[in-house]
Amino acid sequence: MLRLQNRLFSLLRNDSASPLPASTLASLHRHLSAAASSSAGSPFSVEDYLATTCGLSRAQTLEASRFLSHLKSPSNPDAVLSFLSGLGLSSSDIAAVVASDPKFLCSKVDETLAPRVAKLRDLGLSASSIARLVLIGAHALRSCDVASRLQFWIPLFGSFDEFMQAVSGGSLGGASLLRREIDTIVKPNLALLLQCGLTVRDLAKTGISGTWAIVCKPEKLKELIARVEELGVQRGSGQFMYALATVSCLKPERLAARKEVLKKTLGCSDEVLQIAIVKHPSILRASEDNLRSTVEFLVTKVGLEPEYIVRRPALISYSLRGRLVPRYIVMKILQGKGLISAEYCSIAVASESYFVERFIDQYKESVPDLADVYNAARAREIPSHLQP
Repeated sequence: MLRLQNRLFSLLRNDSASPLPASTLASLHRHLSAAASSSAGSPFSVEDYLATTCGLSRAQTLEASRFLSHLKSPSNPDAVLSFLSGLGLSSSDIAAVVASDPKFLCSKVDETLAPRVAKLRDLGLSASSIARLVLIGAHALRSCDVASRLQFWIPLFGSFDEFMQAVSGGSLGGASLLRREIDTIVKPNLALLLQCGLTVRDLAKTGISGTWAIVCKPEKLKELIARVEELGVQRGSGQFMYALATVSCLKPERLAARKEVLKKTLGCSDEVLQIAIVKHPSILRASEDNLRSTVEFLVTKVGLEPEYIVRRPALISYSLRGRLVPRYIVMKILQGKGLISAEYCSIAVASESYFVERFIDQYKESVPDLADVYNAARAREIPSHLQP
């Protein structure tokens, strides 16, 4: 305890030429206060420490305390919190790290964390980059040599920022890419993916489900590739990576159920449906209810023929309430005033910026409230007389 207090006092007396940030000072004061309380004889409580010192919510405290019941003193956790503050993490950042990986508080600063962060600095990572990495990869930092793995991953993604963008969408991406064994899992998978015409950057574009294909067991990846080919999507196809990302996040029975919904609502055969899937395999990510309601809207309200939709499956992938319905309302208003003759598909597939410029802004004098109607529709506040 005395050692910790001396370290904290030393930091607090830091040379005025390079003062510590206010957030760091506040954090250090908090840890010093906790240390003083403990040294005064107050019994140590993991729950109190997580809530008061780490700033976790009641629910987070109850969850995290299950992994820390063996802690009898705040000494090591205090050192870890001080270390995180020194990396530039704010109080809320530190709370997020502890909530996501409570065992991080049990890491040895001098033996584990500090040497591994030093290796990250040797790679040329800035303080802010290291802080970003810790936020998504705390588990990896305490359990393996992250620097050596980054040396492998960064060239494949193109840069550290592109790597972070690919893995920051969820805990699966960051932790798995940083912790997976390179020689026994990652390299065999990359060889398989290369045979399919895919690169790491390709799969990163599809999100976490695509990135997961890189770090799953090689036997599992072979199974996923076979399932993609069963959908009719060929290796080397531009849609192969999206098909792989789709089967990565869906069990076979769920895929089968969604295909069945599409067949029924479109009134088509397996062969015809395959045309749509090969063109746009991501449509199978939508739930059965969303698929059903979207197709029914396109057929019964918009008046599109099922064959037309099959040839343009991207229509099924768009948000019904966020895109398809609001744009349909705008189209009907403009058509009712004789201002446009454009078909619905061209309106639905247009980028948001082009749609607003071409179909909203261009008619703001003829239909002054059109933008308000469109925004209300996107917010699901559709007047009853305008509902499709």
